[in-house]
Amino acid sequence: MEQLSRRRLLAACAAGSTAAFAGCVDPDVAMFVDPVSSDREIAGRATIQPDAGSEFAATVGNATANGTEAPSDGEAGRPPFQVDRPVVHDGRVYDLDWESTGRTETRTEHVVSLTAHDDGRETEIGFDDLPEIDRQRLQLFVRELEQYDEAAGDDDPERPLPEAAFQHYYTDAEREASALVPDPEYETVAVLGYPTSVDVRSTEVELDVYRYTTTERASSLAAFGRELRTAHRFELTGLDESERDFFESVIEEGSYYQGTLGDDQAEAFEGVADRLVDRPAVFVEDREGEWLVGYDGNDYWVRVDFVRMKEYADQLQRVDEL
Repeated sequence: MEQLSRRRLLAACAAGSTAAFAGCVDPDVAMFVDPVSSDREIAGRATIQPDAGSEFAATVGNATANGTEAPSDGEAGRPPFQVDRPVVHDGRVYDLDWESTGRTETRTEHVVSLTAHDDGRETEIGFDDLPEIDRQRLQLFVRELEQYDEAAGDDDPERPLPEAAFQHYYTDAEREASALVPDPEYETVAVLGYPTSVDVRSTEVELDVYRYTTTERASSLAAFGRELRTAHRFELTGLDESERDFFESVIEEGSYYQGTLGDDQAEAFEGVADRLVDRPAVFVEDREGEWLVGYDGNDYWVRVDFVRMKEYADQLQRVDEL
């Protein structure tokens, strides 16, 4: 099962992809249980594998060689790549570290402004015919128009059509591929049937520069998985019959969501949760913990996001050393 954080869960709920689960729109808790039958699978859950050819992969690769530098992502004081677990490069596992160099660099970004109209003006191209890079960068505006259409008739009939501005950095290759940046080839684009005017301007942005270095943790994913199994796996025991039935049903289904109205499994979930938060989690982020547990002869990677259960979130503690 694909890893799903609280943010991705709520986004998926909003899109309706998990609507079958009670309380999906704003769950009290979300629990995911995945079998990990090998050391390599364990390590896969506890590491990040950069996408081949991505800027992140290049940064990691250069950091393993002799360190590397990268500018921030546009927010002052924020490193461009932040990870909460080791990274993988050429089959080896590394801790990725970063620190500010105290220097800055300037780059050119582009602000794309869009305004939808309903006056029947002519358009020069349809959204679907734009280059992929432009469709990707303007996708949020498409969603705004979709929401506008969905709300038609529910709100003020005089409500204006959406307009928005998005600021992005375009690489040389992306500028070459784009039909809108740096100079728009089209002044009006048809987006979901609405003529949409396009305006583009450039702006200079000053970015903090960070230095990345790595420390090798293991020579392979399997070796790292063995370390985790030895140091952090614990046996989930002491469950009563209802708690065992609950946990086995989550193993079978892969996930469990509890809504604000609760359900008949809430008490059994709490019994399992009590045992989880009693042990340090391999990873903790916000109200989410991840554990490596043994149960009935098999190993499982368990993630629980205590979205509304502050009493459990406050008990989360991370292992002293990964």
